[in-house]
Amino acid sequence: MLTLPNPLPADAQSSLRYATLPELPGIDGKPNPGVAGAFAGISHGALLVAGGANFPNGYPWQNGRKAWQSTIYALSEPGRSTHWQSVGTLPRPLAYGASVVWNERLICIGGTDAEQPYAAVFSLTWQPDTRQVHTETLPDLPLALANLSAAVLGHELYVFGGESSRGSVRSLFALNLQHPESGWQTRADLPGQARSFTALVALPQADGGSLFVLGGRQTVAGQTTIFGDAYQYQPSQNSWQRLADLPVAVAAHEAAGLGANQVWLFGGDDGVRLRQIEALNNRIANQPNHPDLSTWMTQRNDLQMNHPGFRREIWQYRTDTKRWSVVGRMPFPAPVTTTAVRLEKSFLLPSGEVSPGIRTPAIRLITPASP
Repeated sequence: MLTLPNPLPADAQSSLRYATLPELPGIDGKPNPGVAGAFAGISHGALLVAGGANFPNGYPWQNGRKAWQSTIYALSEPGRSTHWQSVGTLPRPLAYGASVVWNERLICIGGTDAEQPYAAVFSLTWQPDTRQVHTETLPDLPLALANLSAAVLGHELYVFGGESSRGSVRSLFALNLQHPESGWQTRADLPGQARSFTALVALPQADGGSLFVLGGRQTVAGQTTIFGDAYQYQPSQNSWQRLADLPVAVAAHEAAGLGANQVWLFGGDDGVRLRQIEALNNRIANQPNHPDLSTWMTQRNDLQMNHPGFRREIWQYRTDTKRWSVVGRMPFPAPVTTTAVRLEKSFLLPSGEVSPGIRTPAIRLITPASP
């Protein structure tokens, strides 16, 4: 079983405590750069981190090329030594899908590589006795999607949003995990704009539970809009309701439910620096012979190299008060494009991206003092 470390002192501004688990293991004698967009979750007491993408041979401003990964890592506790090990590979290098845990299975949904998005859905299950991962296939999504979000409510797996080959979508799909042979069912579309890099959270409430969509983004013709709206979906009525907006519009954030009435949101990209970079990218692409081209490229690279990092606030939404509040601030560079993994009464943020092109191998642990 995965052992929790002793927590660091509580956040001075809240009742949260922070700790760090062992970093992702080195590769060929070199430190692991970390991955963005990996599948992650707990299976039979082991934290699994699979796939993802990074820049192992130079950052974007150094003309480094993004690499898609397929390695599956497991963090467990053999004897008294807690350490990572490589336990296999995905069917293909893959990143920017969605992942959830159900019945000790880490379910991996969609994703993309350098060429295209995929509709494949499969599960990874850690076998403690053999220290191996067992893979099972599930029905493909109705369409190939990347940068989508997912959640499990009861025995239903829900998938929302993401990017298809035709752009962002606002579709909600459901799969009965007890009877996957019945296939994916289409539910009511989000009444807001299509989006990706959003978060889908499930709360098992008395009325059958609800899903929550929080923020996200949409990119059209090289320009990205970051959303600050939030919605609640009630499966029993197949209907959506708009909620109070987020305190700040964010995308690529992590979110998870706690209890029956708390939604927690961790950090995210507010898009301020992203829009500046996009403006220069568009200028460079549309005017390749302009005399200021090298100046624009230098400015763009400086914005990436000197990125301030992403939002560090931790927000909480309570369904009883219908209000957002800041409950903490991460004392470390906030990762985006990762998954908030529940571990007992804590939240794990495994690896992720801490500024454009830069990943972290760190595994962060956030624990409410009184969950």
